[in-house]
Amino acid sequence: MKLRFAAAVFALLLLLLNAGHVESRRHRDSRQYNMFVFGDEFADTGNYPEADLTKATRAYYYPYGSNDKVHGATPSGRFSNGLVHSKRPHAARILGLEESPPAERKREQDGVDPSGMNFAVGGAGVVEGTSEAPNLGTQVNKFRRLVKHGIIDDELTDTVALIAFSGRRDYERFKDMTNTEVKAKVQDVTDKIAEAVDQLMDMGVRKVMVTSLPPLGCTPWLSRSEDGVYDGKCDSQKVSSIHNEYLEEKVFQNEHVFNLDLKAAFNHYAGPSPRSKQFKYRLESCCESFEQSGYCGQVQDGEEQYSLGSKPDKFFYWDDINPTHAGWKAVVKESQESIKNFLDI
Repeated sequence: MKLRFAAAVFALLLLLLNAGHVESRRHRDSRQYNMFVFGDEFADTGNYPEADLTKATRAYYYPYGSNDKVHGATPSGRFSNGLVHSKRPHAARILGLEESPPAERKREQDGVDPSGMNFAVGGAGVVEGTSEAPNLGTQVNKFRRLVKHGIIDDELTDTVALIAFSGRRDYERFKDMTNTEVKAKVQDVTDKIAEAVDQLMDMGVRKVMVTSLPPLGCTPWLSRSEDGVYDGKCDSQKVSSIHNEYLEEKVFQNEHVFNLDLKAAFNHYAGPSPRSKQFKYRLESCCESFEQSGYCGQVQDGEEQYSLGSKPDKFFYWDDINPTHAGWKAVVKESQESIKNFLDI
């Protein structure tokens, strides 16, 4: 069975923000690929199990998905405000396709979708993971088993894989680490990414796109102080720098692996010296918890424990690490031409 490549160039936006399948047509001259996605909340389309409201399950609760007018402004497991337009001229211009691979969790219910399959789970890490949010190695092993059992076609020549991680889970305690401990942690994380790339290619996957680590020090997670002030200097960048240096050495030397450079794209719009003035609020969260330890969507004793910006498109970040729909859209535009060249489309 052939699984069509579903918007690789538009992947980071669509994987997060598509709240359902949308009918689409491919340009006649577009190359067709299979697509499989691995990662965390940067790419999750609803793989984390639904449950009562917690920080881990927040993407199934308001205000997530609150701007997705096409699908009733309802949350669907995507970690953003989820704005979806039924017509995306720039997506059609790039690939002529407007749908994203569905969550693997829905496979039993919906079967294997023609657009591919998404194994990414919010809260997962490359190394770190849980039973609800399995790490990268476990996600790749699940893909391998589905291929082995014939659920996914083992002809993977025309296949692209996307590995997209925010770094939040693996590096959540890095500020308490020594430089030696940080380097050891980064070494482990990037080794595991390199192993996953090798495993996918050994299985026959033709091309792999891997995200570099965004500037973590500029995220609301790290730039917000305890008193609610945001530090525009974007300190705490050592992890991102070391991580991306190691990825360059271990992964991006392979001509069949593409660096989906989130560091450069995020810096362009929300870095310490952004070149673009598109976003009025480049460091602040649109959905901001009252307490630094809280989370977007948190409710306590029936009271909302967060504030919500009235104009999400003015914010680059939706919550403490994930961009808004407008933020992702801007990020993808930064890379679209280079991705087209990489994929020969």
